[in-house]
Amino acid sequence: MAKNTMEKRKARREKSERNMNRAVLLLTAGLVAEWYLLMVDRYYARGTVSQVVTWYDALGVLVWVGLAALAAGVVLLVLRARKPWFARLGAVLAACGGFFAFSSMLMRQFYPAGVMAMCVLVPVLLLLGIVYLFYQAEFSLQATALAMGIAALVLLGRSSSLTARACAVLALLGIAALLACALLLKKRGGVWKRGEREVRVLSAKADYRLALGVPALCLVLVLVALVAPAVAFYATWVLSLAAFALAVYYTIRLM
Repeated sequence: MAKNTMEKRKARREKSERNMNRAVLLLTAGLVAEWYLLMVDRYYARGTVSQVVTWYDALGVLVWVGLAALAAGVVLLVLRARKPWFARLGAVLAACGGFFAFSSMLMRQFYPAGVMAMCVLVPVLLLLGIVYLFYQAEFSLQATALAMGIAALVLLGRSSSLTARACAVLALLGIAALLACALLLKKRGGVWKRGEREVRVLSAKADYRLALGVPALCLVLVLVALVAPAVAFYATWVLSLAAFALAVYYTIRLM
């Protein structure tokens, strides 16, 4: 019994150290990405005409560079069985390539709103990554649904354009997918089955009232805001308060 307890403590300590190292890497990458985006905002979104033209051409080149890096990263990930370091290098290339390709296309296509969107998106993804590393899996699911819901409501509250409504519909589909996953996991006891392999996604003590209720609340509020955009402002506050309350609740559960 004592040996099993010591092994469990050692496993928890190793997992905690591993997550801490990943969080540091994630934070570093997020800060570098945000610094780059702030430079783009300064010299592209709010720059002079010559600066805007130069950055527009540079972003066009970065799209292709990013796609090439993404393809190379995928190839290395496929070949990771041959060399152990293929997986790490492939993950770095794929992440960097995907970031530059996606952000460059978005910022070129939607000027200057795309720059602001990326400046907001990176900190949100950074926060979600930290939640995923340190908190319970059910909170990660709820936080993702809340992030998509709040983003959709902010867009609907600021603009009634077709683009804003299309983004809100995409957020709705994402929230609906999370809700469907939560329902499936509840049916299977928190275990995700892939062929003969079983992976525990949610703990056996997961509170499915929250795991199902939070995405459902996001879904309803975004749907209402699509029909009546004037509700979006108040719905944003509802989801923001829910996110704060959940963060406090799950933090207490960690103690």
